Amino acid sequence: MERGLSRVVKKLVSTMDLPADAILDLPRITMIGNTEMLIENHKGIEKYTSTDIRVRVKDGQMCISGRKLAIRFIDRDDLKLEGVITGIEIVGQ
Repeated sequence: MERGLSRVVKKLVSTMDLPADAILDLPRITMIGNTEMLIENHKGIEKYTSTDIRVRVKDGQMCISGRKLAIRFIDRDDLKLEGVITGIEIVGQ
């Protein structure tokens, strides 16, 4: 039943031209060059080092790799990273 509801919600979002990230709780990623990243709608941090950051997102994880990575801001929904970002991978569950 949840799968059917998901299809209905996706169709509604498409038909009414609503922002999918807000309605479906999807992550929104904004990058400035390769030195700053804002992740909205995150679900928490799994791993944090200066070379790898793993963030939970709906239905998976986002893996960010780089050099001198640092979390500059975090709250319930938003996460701002700085450093030299060399790779991004989204892994589903």
